[in-house]
Amino acid sequence: MTGNRIMFRLALIATLAAPAAAEEAIPLADLLSKTHIHGIAPGAGGIDSLTLATHDGLWAVDLAGQRATRLGLSRDDFMGYSTVPGSTGTAYASGHPVTGGNLGVIRSDDAGTSWTHVSDGLNGPVDFHNMEVSRADPAVIYGIGHDGVVQRSGDGGLSWEASGQAPDKLIDIATSAEDAATLYAATETGLLLSRDKGASWSAILDDAPVSTVDVGADGVVRAVDLAQGLITIGPALEIVPVSNDLPDGYLLLLATISTAPHRLAAMSAKGRLVVSDDGGHSWRDALTP
Repeated sequence: MTGNRIMFRLALIATLAAPAAAEEAIPLADLLSKTHIHGIAPGAGGIDSLTLATHDGLWAVDLAGQRATRLGLSRDDFMGYSTVPGSTGTAYASGHPVTGGNLGVIRSDDAGTSWTHVSDGLNGPVDFHNMEVSRADPAVIYGIGHDGVVQRSGDGGLSWEASGQAPDKLIDIATSAEDAATLYAATETGLLLSRDKGASWSAILDDAPVSTVDVGADGVVRAVDLAQGLITIGPALEIVPVSNDLPDGYLLLLATISTAPHRLAAMSAKGRLVVSDDGGHSWRDALTP
């Protein structure tokens, strides 16, 4: 590594780990109008809070108060973002720094207030657009970049291996709550399953695009099939319809946002932040009059 690269890396780590000044809350409507949302996760403030990973940093959202507050000083583009199940503040991210290039893999232990560089990934620094901490084992992380290679870490992101190739036309991934080797993939051609860390894939649904897939706090696999709407996938891979009446036709970035498993959030097909209080049977706009 050259001297310039060493200095750049030290500067990046110092920036990521810098203490954050307090930020004033802004109207949620203002945030949603000025940036792109790349990820939705539970917030630290209970059932009415969530975290948004955006093109302009990480934000804490108070749904009841209709306000958003930047977490930390980072204005980086958080493409891949995943919280550690059961943790109150640990999360991993990937994407692009505001200065250009790729972030590699970074970690926060204070709910996004500060970040430290963990690793570059294979042939990195990587830019994982799909990344998720295993719901079965928090030491296991999966990441997929532009080349479609499934990268897997078994030690909290410190080291990585290529464990497979993602399906074509990938949109979203989710990890099983039962088995750290099991992955779900939402694609433009259907929903696929891998039981061997992404080495091979089989179709669960192949009749229509699947726009998002999520494994909730209750371990339930939820997906949005454009032919059937919101569905759940049972233990024997049975399909259970939930609702075919979805905001703007279909959902993206579906996530459970609380330990109460029936509280869901997503982005609609037209980019509206929407919330369900009943496991996805009905939906409302997060921006209330």
